[in-house]
Parts: sequence; C-alpha cells; structure tokens
Amino acid sequence: MTSLVFDCFSGIAGDMTIAALVDAGAPLEDLVAGLAGLGLPPFTLAAERVVRGGIEASYLRVAVEHERTYQPDEMRAVVCGGSLPARVEARALAAIGWLEKGEALAHNTDRPHLHEAGGVDALIDIVGSMLALEALGVEDAACPVVTVGSGTIARTEHGPIPAAPGPAAAHILQQAGFAVRFVESAHELVTPTGAAILAAVARPGAATITITGQGTGAGAFDPPNRPNALRVFLGTQPAAAGLITRELVELAANIDDMPPSLLAHARDRMMEEGALDAWLEPIGMKKGRAASKLCVLVPTEEEGRFAALFLRETTTLGVRVTAARRHEAPRRFETFNSSLGPVRVKVATVPGGERRTLEFEDVKAIAAAQGLPAIEVQRMLEAELEQRIRP
Repeated sequence: MTSLVFDCFSGIAGDMTIAALVDAGAPLEDLVAGLAGLGLPPFTLAAERVVRGGIEASYLRVAVEHERTYQPDEMRAVVCGGSLPARVEARALAAIGWLEKGEALAHNTDRPHLHEAGGVDALIDIVGSMLALEALGVEDAACPVVTVGSGTIARTEHGPIPAAPGPAAAHILQQAGFAVRFVESAHELVTPTGAAILAAVARPGAATITITGQGTGAGAFDPPNRPNALRVFLGTQPAAAGLITRELVELAANIDDMPPSLLAHARDRMMEEGALDAWLEPIGMKKGRAASKLCVLVPTEEEGRFAALFLRETTTLGVRVTAARRHEAPRRFETFNSSLGPVRVKVATVPGGERRTLEFEDVKAIAAAQGLPAIEVQRMLEAELEQRIRP
C-alpha cells in the first residue's frame, strides 16, 4: 500500500499541495486532462522550479481567463459532473464538505457564502490534488503536526481577520483533530482550502513509512524568515510479521429513536454496500435512555459514501469518524469437494501456518437442500475437511 505523509513545517495551502504532489511524480498532463472535464472557465497550469528559503521546490502557476465564485452546492455539482474516478470524486467532495463546515462554523451559519475559498483556483487545487493522489496511487495519508502562523492579519472580502490561522481554517483543523504548532509569521500559513484538502485525505497523528519518493511545493510568497513550502513523502508501511496493514475508518452514531428491526436493516445495508464490518452495540444515553450504537468499518477513501449512507438509512443527524489501523492475515478461497457437495473454504495465512474456515453461506445452502440442521452439516464438513488436510 502506498502511503503519504504531509510535512506541514510551514503550513499548507491548496497551491502548495498540488505543486508538492506534482514534484513527487504526479504527471501534470494527467491533472490537466482530469480537470478539463469539469467545465471550468478556461485556465492554464504551468509548473516551474523555484527556491523558497534555500529549499528547491515546484511552484504551480495557475492562470484563469475569468474568475467566478462557486458556492458549496455548485462546487459539488461541478465535481459530480466531471466524470472523475470514483475515489477522486469522493475525496474532492469530502474536501468541499470540510471547506463548507469550516466556513459555516466561522460565520455561525448553516449556509455559508464563500468568497476567496470558492474561486476557480480553489476548485483546481482541490480536484487537482485528488487527481495527483490518484496518479501516485496513494491509499493512505497522515499528518503528524500542522504549523500555523501567529499574530498575522489577512485582508479578505470580510475585512481584516486573524490568520493564525484564519477562522475557517482553524475550525477545520480543530474538527479534524490535527495537532498544531504556533510560530511567528508575517503571512497566513494555513488557508481554508489547504486545511480542507488535508482533512479530507489525511489522518492526524504519527506515521511510519519506508520512503520511496518525496516532493516539495512552494507558495506564491517568498518571505525572508521562513521557507513558504510544503513537503510530502511517499512510502510503504512496514507490515507486521507478514501481515497486511490497512488504514481504515470506523464510523459510528448513537441512535435512540429507531425500532430494532430498522436498525438491523441499516446494519445489513452497510454490509450490502461493501463495509468490511458492521455491528450494533447496546449503550445507555442521558436520562437513562437505552439506545444502540451503529458502528461500521470501511476503507479510508469510502468515508464520505458511508457517512451519507448513515444519514439516509438512520435517524441520526451526525456521524463520528475514528481512524483505525488493521493488521490482516493474507487470505484466499479454495473449493472443498465434500460428500454433500462443493463448499468454499477461506484459507488464512497466520503466524505458524494456515487456518481454514468453511464459508457459512455454503453450509446453510447445503443444510437447506439436505433438510438437515446447519449445526450438524457444519460439524460433518469440518470433520471431513480436517481429515482431508491431515498429513
């Protein structure tokens, strides 16, 4: 699995992110081709080598023929109509969701009006970054700490605002759980677009990878006291004792106003849609109310799709997300020709050997066809399988 680590030693912005990923090896022509389907006003992208504080980096020059401002729903419509790869679309929509949430919290409204954060260049940065991650094959990303400026004032359409970081970026970093480090800076280090991209694709916290590549992206400013740049590192995660390591997310919601039958249906829908696991836990809520917690384990890139499924299939108005890492035994399926017919067997390679498990759906089908209790069929087939593989 290809992993990526964001080194936000001098903050993060949308243009720095896409430039760093291009510097790490994402072909610029692939990004331009993917962006061409969005129906944006005419634009050009050009990468050039620059130096920021003694560090060589790529700088992505974006020229837009005529500017316009998109609101969150318009941004989503552009992304959904762009014929993008599924994971690119999901990640871009997640970033737009974070951007909208940050601006909503900053302005204390459910429907924020975007200004700078809704420009054509913001959409290029968001979708272009997701296309670059896809081109690099990045399945997992992490960010140990985000450096933010202190004592900086930025001038926006709302007037002068603190930019250490700005209110929208600060809310995004807080809600996503990133650790922040404050330093003196004469300019804004973290933009809302940069924070939204980071929150959409990276988990907060430490990361361990074997480095296979790296890239550095520069911002437009070149301040004298700090390199205005972002670094990214590509690599692979060391596996644990021959196991497969995957980065996942666990989505959960506490629900106290749904009948058990509908809750069970919601859990089953999660599995039907491809969740790795889904389960219900009994919990006690305030005032002694009995309730259930619906939990779902999915790959990181599926977070947005399953969060939407929660809101569609249950009464909850919010979904919690927790990053998780899972070590998995490599597995394969074999067919066992038993005395009652063929049965699939899951073979897992675990430390010390292999473990075989009958596929229960096949056991149930045989039991129904033979008119026998499933527990009897299970025991009979397990004995036959054991006899077959015994040396």
